[in-house]
Amino acid sequence: MKKAVIRLFAVVLAAVIALGTTCAAADSGTWDCPGCGQTGNTGNFCSNCGTGKPAGDWTCASCGQTGNTGNFCTNCGASKPAESSQTAVNEWLEQIPGEKNKVKIRLASVDASDYISPSKEPNKWLPSLAVDGNETTCWQVSSKDGFKNNRIWLRLNTGTEQTVDAIWFKNGFWGRSTQGKDQNVINSKPRDITVEFLYSGESGFRDAVNLQLKDEAFTDWQRYDNIGHHEHVMAVKITIQSSYAGTKYKNDVCLSEVMLVRNAPAATAKEPAPQQAPVVYGGNTSVSGCKLLMKLATRTGPGTEYEEHHTYFINNWQDQTVKVLRKGWDNRNKIWWVQVEFTYKGTVYRLWTGKKRVDVDLEKVKESKKSGLVHVDATEAYAGPGTKYAKLGDVLFFEDEVEYYGRENGYVEIDYYDVNREVQRRVWVPEKAVSNWH
Repeated sequence: MKKAVIRLFAVVLAAVIALGTTCAAADSGTWDCPGCGQTGNTGNFCSNCGTGKPAGDWTCASCGQTGNTGNFCTNCGASKPAESSQTAVNEWLEQIPGEKNKVKIRLASVDASDYISPSKEPNKWLPSLAVDGNETTCWQVSSKDGFKNNRIWLRLNTGTEQTVDAIWFKNGFWGRSTQGKDQNVINSKPRDITVEFLYSGESGFRDAVNLQLKDEAFTDWQRYDNIGHHEHVMAVKITIQSSYAGTKYKNDVCLSEVMLVRNAPAATAKEPAPQQAPVVYGGNTSVSGCKLLMKLATRTGPGTEYEEHHTYFINNWQDQTVKVLRKGWDNRNKIWWVQVEFTYKGTVYRLWTGKKRVDVDLEKVKESKKSGLVHVDATEAYAGPGTKYAKLGDVLFFEDEVEYYGRENGYVEIDYYDVNREVQRRVWVPEKAVSNWH
């Protein structure tokens, strides 16, 4: 009997020891990536693709029960969330809209060899503007002394070890002036560049990749996805070797945006940063004190297809003057219209009227031109950039892909066809209602 007990004890002890060994092996701290299959990971993110370490227990979204380990909540029976919702998020990565397996690497800082610094606006062309997420701003550097000895460069510092698989560009100056003038054409842009990498624990850049950027703008990212797989990167240096000459500013080399990209599931990255409103370059000009030549009939835009407004100063137009801000060509009637600003019974208006009604030299007036397209939510509308201007009929429904002509004082001038009113309208709406600038 004693021998049987001893044998049983030995069997149980062996089982316990084996179980302990198995548990120790399972608890070695390594894990296999559910995204790409990489084995032997030890940190919170896959060393190959960046997928977060799968979560162990989970919290029920329905009742808040913590410590669940199975597929159903032990308190209310709700199902375990999908695995993708359990993926850890890397704070140094950011989602790229429309991309499932490529993410943006967020930067800690940016350095550059130099930049153009106008005396009146010294921060207008900073290196950081090439990575601010706003394609209408840019880093601008002078090439007056040439490109020899790798003189002109931009350095992107990651702040932590990163894996870099691609680099994307929006080349040149993507901004527009207040008159809608394309700045990309008149300014220069990088042509031949060299991309180099600084790895953790090293002091010099290496693994140079030579690229030739395209002479284009207002399309999409120029994607260079075949620069190789670079791990443990701490910084990337872009050196400009030559440029495409602009039609006017041949020595002003501009770069609107550059992005370091990593191959990783979008679920491992933070939500994309809110889109910034475009910057419009150049100050507003106007001609004040323009006398009326007849009563002031107005519309919301420059043409007879636009919404008809009111007629002002019917009996005393001879004594009135207005400010003229812009001119617009009416292609249907082959005439010029002018945008005028005036006050009537204590309310300010900014509307359009035929040139024949105002005594103004059109050579002194800049033309109103489309700046791009936007999405607009249903919102209030005004006859000018602010609540001090007359309230017009609201934008009744969301409007997508509508033209915009200017930004001022937190308001945007949009031009769209109102299907409810069956008329073309040009009105001012709050900038908070506007998105998807392009």
